[in-house]
Amino acid sequence: MASKPATSYRINSLRAFASENGLFLTLQKVFEAALHRSRDRLLARRLRTCGLRIGKHPKLDGLNHIHMGENFSAGNGLWLHAITSFAGHAYHPAIDIGPNCNLSDQVHIASTHRVTIAEGFLCGSRVVISDHAHGLYSGSDHSLPSQRPVERRLSNDRTVTIGRNVWIGDGAAILAGADIGDGVIIGANSVVTSSIPANTIAAGIPARPIRRWDEYTGRWIPVQLVRPSTF
Repeated sequence: MASKPATSYRINSLRAFASENGLFLTLQKVFEAALHRSRDRLLARRLRTCGLRIGKHPKLDGLNHIHMGENFSAGNGLWLHAITSFAGHAYHPAIDIGPNCNLSDQVHIASTHRVTIAEGFLCGSRVVISDHAHGLYSGSDHSLPSQRPVERRLSNDRTVTIGRNVWIGDGAAILAGADIGDGVIIGANSVVTSSIPANTIAAGIPARPIRRWDEYTGRWIPVQLVRPSTF
């Protein structure tokens, strides 16, 4: 049950909202909140988890291939997509999200193979996490440039792995082959396509470590970049 201070706070917030916006919008707000709570409880039961909270207009596809830990929350416009078929090809995806993960608005997580996110994940807005691309551009079976991208076979030979207590900033793209260690911070608008060592701050396109946690000093210190030899 909700505590008395929390209940009192919600009642006072509704009164303030009603005073500012009128009865109709207040009733609409209450109805939408009740509807979202019911939806979240049904989704939590379907995903065999608890404490799930999702904002407005979510898009979830492939629930049989999605595993979610307890206390997951996301803002508006969440898109979770475990892709089982596309352009006539079948896939065997897996999206595995650990407990106590918090996502902001407009986050898109998609998989044809495997996306793994460990516990304590924090994600900013407009972030894309995807283990595949539209088309095959390596190996023996290449996609043709004359073929429309939407008709090309999706790749499904790489994974995305995100460790514990990772924070990803707004607008970042975490793409196929990304392997992000525990305690990492990814800067806003960065693109990650490879391994990022644990306990570092990385940024850029492609993302590279710029600071690391120093246990001795208890500080984030600049990473010394190794410059290529001039000889």
